[in-house]
Amino acid sequence: MRNSYTNILAIILKHIGDVLVTTPVLTALKGAYPDSRISILVNPGTEEAIAENPVVDEVLVLDRGSGYGVFKKAWHQVQFALKVRRKKFDLVLELSAGDRGAILGLISGARERVGFDPKNRGFWGRRYFFTKLVDKDTGTQHMVDYNLALVRALGIEPSDKRLSFCWTKESETRCRRLLLNHGIRFDDPYVVLHPTSRWMFKTWNASGYAAVCDYIHDQYRIPVVLSCAPNQVELKFTNRIIRLASHKPISLAGQLSIKELGCLVAHASLFVGVDSAPMHIAAAVNTPVIALFGPSGEHMWGPWGDGHIVIKKDWDCRPCGRDGCGGRKVSRCLEEIEPKEVFEAIDHQLGSKG
Repeated sequence: MRNSYTNILAIILKHIGDVLVTTPVLTALKGAYPDSRISILVNPGTEEAIAENPVVDEVLVLDRGSGYGVFKKAWHQVQFALKVRRKKFDLVLELSAGDRGAILGLISGARERVGFDPKNRGFWGRRYFFTKLVDKDTGTQHMVDYNLALVRALGIEPSDKRLSFCWTKESETRCRRLLLNHGIRFDDPYVVLHPTSRWMFKTWNASGYAAVCDYIHDQYRIPVVLSCAPNQVELKFTNRIIRLASHKPISLAGQLSIKELGCLVAHASLFVGVDSAPMHIAAAVNTPVIALFGPSGEHMWGPWGDGHIVIKKDWDCRPCGRDGCGGRKVSRCLEEIEPKEVFEAIDHQLGSKG
């Protein structure tokens, strides 16, 4: 007989994409314990990935005491840990596989604390902070199934493994207005090109992306909408794509929140990009994806679900998980992808004109 829980905390102290691929865990928990209250603890800046999710009752954002001196920072973290304890959780799932999450899980006082077996990683004794440990398996599993292993350890077999991403009416209104400024409606066909990642060694070359913009225009007469984070490195890269393209894409680079980007992608005919949070958002909102993969492993991080295409080199050296070849921050396995490989994927997704 399965235990019953009424106040559940999921801890995922990683990046936006990591948070998105844990959403099937939350769906499974709510399905198994429909009367439970579910909270999620995330890093600052990632809360938009999970906000508005209907199965989540509360989003807690970790207070790291940033901007303060050593002692005040430590005091802020202690206060936050005590705040977590006062919530009186009875089940904690630690999905980050990190020291901080393990400590907060223990401090919570939850009678059941489930996490991944650290083996020899992290501080000594971390494994004893949990009441139930699950062996890691990233060799063959996608991260969605990797995370769901914690749910299965509770005797729950997930019936719905879809990603979930939601946005507000305000986000939809602003996104609609930005598109209309360029003469595009949500009902019109358009392609979203999100060429960058916060780690630029995961990014293809600007000339290749420019060729993709031109190909979509020439073959399909569909506008390409360019997006990226409001980061100077990414903005500079996207501006180079615009300069190189003969048929200029519509640029919303740096102008969209995560929610607005999700809304934009949800109405698109196709998403083209790399291993990044926006790629996971596209999969979550059921937009067909073409994803270019380099040093990261598509078996773990590829777009989740059916109907997506991953373009990668079948080289023995990849996936290596490194930040480029020889420490140069440039990945040959991405650089040597030919535009024609992407064109073929576009034809498959949009339908041949011939």
